[in-house]
Amino acid sequence: MTGWSGSTRRVTLPADWERRRLAVLERDRYQCQHEKADTGEPCGAYATDCDHIGDRNDHRLENLRALCPWHHLRRSGQQGGQASQAARRAREAAAAPKHPGVLDTPIRPTRNDPPPF
Repeated sequence: MTGWSGSTRRVTLPADWERRRLAVLERDRYQCQHEKADTGEPCGAYATDCDHIGDRNDHRLENLRALCPWHHLRRSGQQGGQASQAARRAREAAAAPKHPGVLDTPIRPTRNDPPPF
């Protein structure tokens, strides 16, 4: 099973994605640009993948970098885990029972209602 199976990500990429991917790999000389935590130096392993640095919908070359398969899978896995956790939290928040004092619709006072004080 590959990382693309079951993913809708491919359809969000621009039509010229393969051209952009190759341009990034060539620019980065097919060397992984992931910075090592201990030295701050790039990994330097052979890169075959193109990764979005920031916004995943920003396909400008400045927002892309070459990564080796190991670092790309690791990064994608972390991002997928974060997205899954955020979706789970949103579902739990939506399903959580509301306090009985919280009304779904506001009460509109009528002319005959006494003042609230």
